[in-house]
Amino acid sequence: MTINKEIFRIAIPNIIANISIPLLGIVDTALMGRMDDPAYIGAIALGGIIFNILYWGLGFLRPGTTGLTAQSFGKENFQECYRLLYRSSIIGFSLGLIILIFHDQLGHFCFGLLSGSEQVEALAYEYFSIRVMAAPVVICLFALRGWFFGMQDAISPMILTISANVLNIIFSWYLVMEMDMSVAGVAYGTMAAQFITFIVAIVIIVVKYKSDVIKYFDSAVFKAKEMLRFLSVNRDMFIRNLCMILVFSFYTNYSSQIDDDYLAINQMLLQLFYFMAYAVDGFAYASESLVGKYLGANSIIKVKEVIKKCLIYGLGFGALFSIGFIISGSSILRVMTTNLQLITDAQPYFIWLALVSISGALAFIWDGVYSGATAATELRDSMLISTVFFFVVFYSTKSNYPEVSIWAAMVAFMLSRSVFQIILYKYKIEKQWEKLDM
Repeated sequence: MTINKEIFRIAIPNIIANISIPLLGIVDTALMGRMDDPAYIGAIALGGIIFNILYWGLGFLRPGTTGLTAQSFGKENFQECYRLLYRSSIIGFSLGLIILIFHDQLGHFCFGLLSGSEQVEALAYEYFSIRVMAAPVVICLFALRGWFFGMQDAISPMILTISANVLNIIFSWYLVMEMDMSVAGVAYGTMAAQFITFIVAIVIIVVKYKSDVIKYFDSAVFKAKEMLRFLSVNRDMFIRNLCMILVFSFYTNYSSQIDDDYLAINQMLLQLFYFMAYAVDGFAYASESLVGKYLGANSIIKVKEVIKKCLIYGLGFGALFSIGFIISGSSILRVMTTNLQLITDAQPYFIWLALVSISGALAFIWDGVYSGATAATELRDSMLISTVFFFVVFYSTKSNYPEVSIWAAMVAFMLSRSVFQIILYKYKIEKQWEKLDM
């Protein structure tokens, strides 16, 4: 199979599946956008920050599991592949249980750090307190999706992602539009979909991998050396994710400090950005799986070919979305809200959305490369540096351009990630690969 075919074999199912993820956010925003008060959109945005903190922070389990599993797959060490399934699942479910047990304390702490009107905060806490009930299965699903990718299985994650988001949309729409439950309806719809998706994941593993899953379960799953390696990779991924959380939470929190209308606009534009990001992530996931696989097989020539082609395809997608946002952004927002004033006020920000999208597309592909190579330390370092750039640009422009400063900072954040990842790749990672047998 050619590299192009391998890339698209993984990328296409993921693009199809990933498009359904931001569709969920768009539908949630659209449902709240049909309420009389923009505070409902703001509540979803503010409540979403908490789950970004909790779930993005622990989302390291997916790429961390993918990279380690893909490298074991490339070495044809299938026993270790299945041990990684158990290790990641046990850790994921355990972390979710801890969140569930301490969710009340976590919620009060997180909301104490955020700013919003009294109405927005009340609605947001209602949303959070319902959705958090699914924390154990959500975090375990991160590990399961990562394992599927590492096993070069793009179909199972596609089934899980589409199932979760289609069910979520159906449940949320029914509960909001038919049962008149507003924010609570969106939260219950999401929670129900997540539990059902977890059941689907278990069924897939039992049906597709049953004999090997049972065969390779042994005490080595808990082997200290391998467990420490798994935790070490994921520790750096966790720090990297915390930086991402800080930036996106700051974006939403700062928006809420200006006024509810500005928060609603930036929330809608953020959903469009996510739509682009999840589409490009199809190629990022392909780079994760294939870079890991060919590194495990010590085929550096193929690793570099995968990187080159994924960068081309990812940038191409990013460029298409950027052009689409500039040309048709207003028309797209009409799907998300009936408030014409919000659509009009959003006009100046479409060029910024386009700039963030094209620079972000490049960063996402490099993230996939680093994850597949389990270069977690370098990925962490590049994210730390770019986070500093984000705040430098924001505070340098805030006084003169308060409503544009956050967008300028986002562009700097995405662009600096790419620049530093390229530098680290050229001068550190590539040199390490030269020591491997070609």
